[in-house]
Amino acid sequence: MPRPIACTIALAAAALLAAATAAAQESNLVTAADANPLAPVGWSLTPSLTYSGAWDDNVLIRGKGDTTPADFLNVVNPRGTLDYNGRRGQVSATYDGAFLLYRDLKSLNSYDQHGWFYGRRMLSPHVGLFVRDTIASVPSTELSQLVGVPFVRTGSQIETLKGGVEVAFTKRTSLAAGYDFEWVDFDHTQPGAESLLGGHSHGASANLRHTLNTRLTLIADYQLQHALVATILQTFDIQNSAIGVEYRVTDRTHVFAAGGISHLSSTEIDANRTGPAWRFGLVRHFRDADVDLSYSRSFVPSYGFGGTMQNEEAGARLRVPIARRVYTNGGVSWRRNDALIALEPPLRSLWIEASLGYAMTPWARLEAFYGGTHQVIDRPGGELNRNRFGFQVVTAKPVRIH
Repeated sequence: MPRPIACTIALAAAALLAAATAAAQESNLVTAADANPLAPVGWSLTPSLTYSGAWDDNVLIRGKGDTTPADFLNVVNPRGTLDYNGRRGQVSATYDGAFLLYRDLKSLNSYDQHGWFYGRRMLSPHVGLFVRDTIASVPSTELSQLVGVPFVRTGSQIETLKGGVEVAFTKRTSLAAGYDFEWVDFDHTQPGAESLLGGHSHGASANLRHTLNTRLTLIADYQLQHALVATILQTFDIQNSAIGVEYRVTDRTHVFAAGGISHLSSTEIDANRTGPAWRFGLVRHFRDADVDLSYSRSFVPSYGFGGTMQNEEAGARLRVPIARRVYTNGGVSWRRNDALIALEPPLRSLWIEASLGYAMTPWARLEAFYGGTHQVIDRPGGELNRNRFGFQVVTAKPVRIH
């Protein structure tokens, strides 16, 4: 999420990649955890307002050898979340807008928009339906973490939709199956955006789980994506399948591992490829701290360049409370992308986020944060570095709707 000065949002770019990747690698099951666990029973509204200020040493997101002007950025971020928690269903809807106001480079002032929706309905004790949708309109590609997309300051629109059904056949065996849709578009009028392709994909996914005992669970995953890369009018079919295990080492430590095959087929040219796919990770909960580690490798669509990519990514997240009101969070995400069809250079990307927070009251907190990004493309001027550090004040208080 390209919001370089909001620690909670900026941290989510790295932390959620690690945490959500770890969760997604373990299972495609959508559960009530997608709803707000802190929301009360029934309907509730949580208005929120964040003000932040940060110094950015590469505002225009330029590579090595180019002029990289710095500037101070003010952000005013109103946000509202509507939640419903009931006996047979949950709903959570959020609208998040941010006014980005630069001190000197006022022509870069913009308004970010993000929207989230999650809904889940239990038709019976063993069958449930779910839907999850995310929409974003942002002024750059840097923190959206799309696969195979160079960091460029240009308008980007992204939507990801997933819906499906969960079925518990027995106490030990369950299946989650769904339909996935992703749409990506870029503003090609901005300099440096010529290589951004855009496009969409849709397909199906399924996750089967069978619990052998209290510690060991067998998993099997399958995903099919049909992708259209808009600019080059090239379509691809990508299949990823894997089998693996989840193992509970202790009540606080979980590990998972899976291996399988990725297969790419192109409908326009003879470019079939087959390669290994795997993922593994660890989730460790200490008394007051959490650590998440994950790694994965597979074929995925790319809307930046190359059409399809061999994608490797790793993530780590750490949350440690320091005192009763003081806490810290940190996240690191690394990604390597290699084009499978087009003769494009490999892409290496790194995101680092860290924050230190103080809970002033139950509804207000003060945070200091750092966000850094690094990307390397094997071409002149292809090395890019950007650092942001600042502070933010966050206020949020849920209101019960009777």
